Amino acid sequence: MKFKYLIILIAIGSLVALYFLSLISQPVLVPLSLLQTYNGQQVIVQGVVTDYRTITYGSQLITIRETQNSTKSVVLYIEGEIPIEYGDTIQATGEVQQYKNQWEIVVNNPQLIVILQKWHDLSFPLWQLALHPENYLDTTVNITGIATQLFDSSFTLTSMDGKYSIEVAYQSSCPHQFLKGDTVAVGARFIYDATTCRFFLKATEATHGIWKRGG
Repeated sequence: MKFKYLIILIAIGSLVALYFLSLISQPVLVPLSLLQTYNGQQVIVQGVVTDYRTITYGSQLITIRETQNSTKSVVLYIEGEIPIEYGDTIQATGEVQQYKNQWEIVVNNPQLIVILQKWHDLSFPLWQLALHPENYLDTTVNITGIATQLFDSSFTLTSMDGKYSIEVAYQSSCPHQFLKGDTVAVGARFIYDATTCRFFLKATEATHGIWKRGG
């Protein structure tokens, strides 16, 4: 009889041990700066999308950058595709690997990508881009200001207090209905042009636009 109870206790102990082992083996959220210490392991990472493209066989490459550390980025290799935009904040679960001397994360199922925040749900004042441009470079942002100078396919967006300004370039197909002096909301990609040493906003994608605000 005692032997029977011993077997039951061992079985229960084994189940408890397996449960705690499963908890320990779950992927953990790690900063991009520590990826090299998790080579071959499953991890969870978060960041802002700065680049994405579809490659052969329907796979996708997405580059993300840490929101708090603009110098750290990593490429996600996804077996499949997800609808994504520049500036979206996402979370990915995958295996850390080294490819051509660079660290990447292989995500074998698109469902392991979670969109935490869409770019159009966030709005930034122009001074924030001016003081911390590295945090928003190559992402899509929402900026509100005043259209102070108009040209054929661009205009100058000035902050409400008149202290900061930036050029906004757009295509004719991009939604835009405004006049000089109007308060507008701009959804565009924040870009640095190395040939002219300047930052500007480029509204050329289907989700971009320039919309007049009330008032």
